[in-house]
Amino acid sequence: MRSVLRVRLPLLVTTVTALLLLASCGTQASADLYLIKRTGKIPGANLTLLVTDNGSVRCNGGPPRPLPNDMLLQSRELTKQLAEDQTKPIPMIGVPNSIYDFTVTFGAGKVGWQDGNPYVPESFKQLAYLTRRIAKQVCGLKR
Repeated sequence: MRSVLRVRLPLLVTTVTALLLLASCGTQASADLYLIKRTGKIPGANLTLLVTDNGSVRCNGGPPRPLPNDMLLQSRELTKQLAEDQTKPIPMIGVPNSIYDFTVTFGAGKVGWQDGNPYVPESFKQLAYLTRRIAKQVCGLKR
């Protein structure tokens, strides 16, 4: 019995260790840069984009798609700007000709605004424009 244990126990430990290492390979998810939800009053306005730091984007819950390098770099920079700008007071005025409402969740918090609001920081406007570019060029959507 002892000789069987001496042979099988190290084999068992080695096998379990190897399985644990294999199970952990490639399972680390890349950090999310931001999740943006756009809603609106026109057809095709509703959109959800999840942009990750590994250079991918999920369009409306679909599979990851590669994000061009320029859009990834701009997304990273805008995430930093959003963190700074989220503390700025934004008067929530009724924007009569607003088409879209935006809500962005990112590492430093959550912000929301309507397009056309003249009081939103420049980073919010840039993110709205980048969202449209990603939707059209990467997701293949009309808006």
